[in-house]
Amino acid sequence: PVWTANFVLASYGGGAVMAVPAHDERDFEFATKYALPVKRVISGGEALPYTLEGELVDSAAFNGLNNFQAKAKIISMFEEGGLGKGTTNYKLRNWGISRQRYWGAPIPFVHCADCGLVAEKIENLPVALPEDVEITGEGNPLENHPTWKNCACPQCGKDATRETDTLDTFVQSSWYQFRYATNPNKWNETGIDKEEANYWLGVDQYIGGIEHAILHLLYARFFTKVLRDLGYHDIDEPFENLLTQGMVLMDGAKMSKSKGNTVDPDALVEKYGADTARLFTLFAAPPAKELEWNDSAVEGAFRFIKKLYDRNEKVTGSTLPNIDQNTLSKESKLARVKVYEALQKSTDVYEKTFAFNTLIAACMEALNALDKQDNGDVWTEGLYIMLNLLEPIVPHVTSELSEMLFERENLNANLEVKEEVFVQDSILYMVMIGGKKRTEIEMSPSASNDEILATAKEAGAKWLEGMSIVKEIVVPNKLVNLAVKPS
Repeated sequence: PVWTANFVLASYGGGAVMAVPAHDERDFEFATKYALPVKRVISGGEALPYTLEGELVDSAAFNGLNNFQAKAKIISMFEEGGLGKGTTNYKLRNWGISRQRYWGAPIPFVHCADCGLVAEKIENLPVALPEDVEITGEGNPLENHPTWKNCACPQCGKDATRETDTLDTFVQSSWYQFRYATNPNKWNETGIDKEEANYWLGVDQYIGGIEHAILHLLYARFFTKVLRDLGYHDIDEPFENLLTQGMVLMDGAKMSKSKGNTVDPDALVEKYGADTARLFTLFAAPPAKELEWNDSAVEGAFRFIKKLYDRNEKVTGSTLPNIDQNTLSKESKLARVKVYEALQKSTDVYEKTFAFNTLIAACMEALNALDKQDNGDVWTEGLYIMLNLLEPIVPHVTSELSEMLFERENLNANLEVKEEVFVQDSILYMVMIGGKKRTEIEMSPSASNDEILATAKEAGAKWLEGMSIVKEIVVPNKLVNLAVKPS
């Protein structure tokens, strides 16, 4: 049957669609309203309409195919049989780029009574904004500026008026990265230096608010493609990766001047120092998540930096020492493991995830582990590496310590993870009973889960009295968790 409906647009595609009510929300609503049969042709899920991935059923030769992959095969069948062809329909919308305000690039067009709308001559570009404007807060200042507004027509030379609308600032910011890559000495010669643009761009990492993802980045990508097609550069994609940072909150609400809940960073720097402010901000949350401001946590960041500085007296040499793993105590071996775990994590954090809070936490664990041993070489190695890892986060204190202890050699070192450090004679397991840490056990790396559980039960015997174990969990190389209930 053929039905007419107001949700099928005559201007879209061929003006007609094949309805599949079992797998399209609007088709399903239409079929339900008019009591039309609903036939499932994609398996998966019980509720209809089902619009996710699944296998085709009741679809003749296409049975068993993934529904998304089957589209190409169905189109090929129509094309091979001369019955139709695949097309791409673009859902483009107009973008109004003119603004009735002073702040923006003037649109280089002139209105002439005889010639109509005329583009400004190349030699007259760029059209500069007048500086002698009166900003009243009402209307467009350019509309009321006769000496700037009135001009000669570029085509016939008669009296004309400039276009007083300015370009949306998103237009200017859509290609600024190409201007940055162009030597300022060449700005009067060219808008974009193609060789420099191809060398420096696209941008490896873009950091900005989430609003940029659907506005600036979309427009910038459009301009990049247009400028590429016009031969100004050879860049296909303007930005490789996007990181959108989260908001800073105070008592669960976004910080803002209007709410009076802001924190003065100058006061924080004056009291604790710039490094503390940086450390707290990066440790409190991953950059993409919301950050809840906490004054006591700021003090915790300050204590860690002070502790790091105070431990400089533990260093026994000015270069990275060679350490024989076999001569170390259990505590020294564990400290090295924690230091090298932080080093291992750093590459991923700085190059991919930007989860600086996890690297800071790893360095805090490493410093605590170093505190539990007294080998000078292990201390020297530990601080040599940690100052390197923390230098981008707390640059002032790490630079000072690096200069004082290692003549800054550590900041230029090509540090490599030593796998032999992770080879352990024994592994320390935390034993949790009833959700609480009760004790610890040491086990051989080759110990089976049964052996680990037996040792854990023996070590935690006094907490198991009068209890029945309802669940046993062994997390490899970390902990044993025994869930219990009264017998």
